[in-house]
Amino acid sequence: MMNQNWKNKMKKGMSILLAGAMLLSLNGCGKTSAASGNNDVPVVTIWGSGGQEVREALQTIADSYNASPDYNQKAKVEIQFIVSGTSEQSLPDRLAAAYKAGETDTDFDLIAIDDNAIAGILAQTSEDFFDFIDTSEIPNYENLIFKDNIIGNTFIPYRGTSVYLAYNSETVSEPPKTADELYQWIKDNPGRFSYNDPSTGNSGFSFTANTIYNQLPTEAATSSDEKWMTDHSKEWDNAFALLAELHPYLYQTAGKVQYPMKNAGTLELLATKQIDMCPAFANMVLSQKNQGTLPESIKLVQLEEPFLGGLAGFSIPKIAKDKEAALSVVDYYLSYEAQAKDWNTMFASPVVDSGKLENLQHADWLSETNFDTIRYFSIGNLQKNIRERWTEEIGSLAK
Repeated sequence: MMNQNWKNKMKKGMSILLAGAMLLSLNGCGKTSAASGNNDVPVVTIWGSGGQEVREALQTIADSYNASPDYNQKAKVEIQFIVSGTSEQSLPDRLAAAYKAGETDTDFDLIAIDDNAIAGILAQTSEDFFDFIDTSEIPNYENLIFKDNIIGNTFIPYRGTSVYLAYNSETVSEPPKTADELYQWIKDNPGRFSYNDPSTGNSGFSFTANTIYNQLPTEAATSSDEKWMTDHSKEWDNAFALLAELHPYLYQTAGKVQYPMKNAGTLELLATKQIDMCPAFANMVLSQKNQGTLPESIKLVQLEEPFLGGLAGFSIPKIAKDKEAALSVVDYYLSYEAQAKDWNTMFASPVVDSGKLENLQHADWLSETNFDTIRYFSIGNLQKNIRERWTEEIGSLAK
C-alpha cells in the first residue's frame, strides 16, 4: 500500500510535468515561426528615406516577406524610414554619427538608397564603409537585368527610377524629341512650361543638370571629379546662360516667374492645366494617374538626351549586425513576386524581366516607361555646386 508521503511526491511530480508541458506548448518547444511572432530569428532593419510612396512600397514587400514560409524562418523585416521634408536627422547623418562613434552591430542592417546618394555617405564615413556583397548567396540575383551598375559589388539594385517629360496630350500633339526642340518649345509657348527649384526636388535638378551635362563627355555624368566643373567652366557658363535665357518664358503667377517647390509642385500645375509640360519622375506621374489626381491625358516621353536616371538598391554597412539574414531579404526583393508588388504599390520600374511579372496593375504603362536602358547620373558633391549656382544666378531672377 502506497504511503501518503509517496502519494504527495507523485502529485508534485505530475504538477511539474504538466507545467513543463504547458510551457513547451506555449513556446513551441522554444521555436516558433516568424509569422507567429518568433523572437529567435534575427530582425533585419531596412533604413530608407524619400517620399511616402517609397516607404509604402518597402513596407508592403517587407510584410509579404514576413508572411512567407519560405523566408520568415530566416529573418523578420522591419522598416525605419525618414520622410523627405521632415525635421528628422537625415539618414546619411545618422550613418556618419554611428560610424564616427565607433559603433558596431547596429540595426543599420540594410540601407535602401539611390545610387547617386552613396557618394555623399562615403564622403562622411569612409570609402570602405559598405561591405562587399556575395551575390552567390542571393539566388534571385539571376533575375536582375542590371547586374552592371555604377557602384559595384557593394550595391544590389531593386528598382529603377528616372525623370521623363510629362505633357498634356490634349494640348501637345507632338512633344519635343530632343533637348533643343524642348528649349524651342518653351520659347514658342511662353508660360506653359515649368520646372521646380532644383534644391527642392530632383525632377527640377535633372532639367538643370541636363543643360550642363548634355554638353560634356558621357563619362562626366558618372564622376564626382571636380575637373568636370573647373576644366569645363565654359560649358557650365553656357548652360546657366541658357537657363537664364529660358527664365522669362516659364510659368508665371502675378506677373512673375515662379519656380514650384518640390517635384509635386510642377505636377500640381500640370494637373490643374496651368502648364502643359514639365520634367517629372515616371512613378509619380503614374501613381497620380492611378489615383485620379492627374488626368488620363497626361503622357510621358523621354528625350534623345535622357533626363537623369538611376537605380535604388541595397547596401550593407560594415557596422550591420547580421549580414547573412540581410542577404535573404535582398533575395526576396529581387523575386518576381516582390517586383510586381513594387510596381503595383508605387509603379517603380522593375529591375527584372517585366514580362515575367504577374497580376500587374496597368501593365500597359510599362511600355510608356521603357526601362531597358537608363542614363546613369552620379556626380557626388558636384550636385551641391549645381544647386548653389542655380540659386545664385537663376533663382534670384524670380525675386
